[in-house]
Amino acid sequence: MWKSCLAATLLLATLLVPLEGRACATCACGDPTLTSMGTEQPFAGRLRFANQVRAWSLTSGQNAEDAASLRELRMDLSVAYAPLPWLFLSATLPLQTRSLQQVSLSRETAWGPGDMEVGAKIFVFRDRDFSPDHLVGVLLGARLPTSPTVRDAQGLPLSLDAQLGTGSLDPLLGLSYSTFRGDWSFVASATGYLPTRGREGFRAGASLRTTLAAQLQPAPRWALRLAVDGRLEGPSDQRGVPDPVGSGLLAFVSPDVLFSPVTDVVVELGVRVPVLNLLHGHVRQSPILQASIAYDL
Repeated sequence: MWKSCLAATLLLATLLVPLEGRACATCACGDPTLTSMGTEQPFAGRLRFANQVRAWSLTSGQNAEDAASLRELRMDLSVAYAPLPWLFLSATLPLQTRSLQQVSLSRETAWGPGDMEVGAKIFVFRDRDFSPDHLVGVLLGARLPTSPTVRDAQGLPLSLDAQLGTGSLDPLLGLSYSTFRGDWSFVASATGYLPTRGREGFRAGASLRTTLAAQLQPAPRWALRLAVDGRLEGPSDQRGVPDPVGSGLLAFVSPDVLFSPVTDVVVELGVRVPVLNLLHGHVRQSPILQASIAYDL
């Protein structure tokens, strides 16, 4: 009898020992909304990895005179971690391949790492701790000069447009708002960049990038998202000489499909279609094709 009592006591003591609790990202944040990288709800200890691939092209100048065509395939490797319920730390490293072709048919090609971007998103308001309906965040960060100077076979630097980054330190400041209404969610954000002078004395123009998005999620595994993305950029300069080409306003309509094949994995497929082009210098932007996958660990 005493052996049975001892065994029962040990079993009860084992069950009372606290263990580390683990839950999926949806359970931990209290909201089943599928989110792309950068729009997720925070909770302490959230760790997220993402891989986004984008393809686009851009042509500037007159076709028969000075046209130049730039094509890029880019893969962004991202990681985000929330050490606190109100703080997200993130880093994104782009791996790129670029091809620049002049009207003379001369071509420059570059591939390698681009300029890394790091940031801290501070959530300054949430209407409740668990499963909030309203979130306001402030983004602080910078784009770092991590891209190497790419050179041709003779050891000469490629032109600035063919380089994989500006090689400058560019501070950024942003503000975002998210709200969740049952099957619907909405996101509005604005981020400003203030570039410094970088490679060969080039300084990109200050820019403002905005997003206004609505998402409908009729089922736990998939959602439809429609956004209007805008980019307003000032003129650049090289060693103090202004260059207005490429500056101005560019706006996209961006439909996306998100689906979750398994728990904690979100796949996103979409396209950015330019609908308003007020850029200087006969600049024509192609649609931007993109695919991404995000995983919560």
